[in-house]
Amino acid sequence: MHDGQSITTIEGLAAGENLHPVQTAFVERDGFQCGYCTSGQICSAIGMLAESRQGMPSYVTEDLMRAEAELTDVEIRERMSGNVCRCAAYPNIVAAIKQAAGIPT
Repeated sequence: MHDGQSITTIEGLAAGENLHPVQTAFVERDGFQCGYCTSGQICSAIGMLAESRQGMPSYVTEDLMRAEAELTDVEIRERMSGNVCRCAAYPNIVAAIKQAAGIPT
């Protein structure tokens, strides 16, 4: 399905020893425990933030006329709902995403 397209995995996010801002936020906000879901959570968060910036709504987006959806906790949880964390680190994951997006927590 993605023949000829570029795909970035978790290994390709850092620039040398400099972590991607979402990776840094996950470390600073303790957005993981066992680490099993961390790669998927980080990659999904980066994609979700890009979609939000492009104005793509989710099922819970309140104002469809805004150029960019307001990333409330509810909005982030909905957009990340396909990623399951068996340790239940969800509050920290949401905090990490808000930090990476520059939203005060």
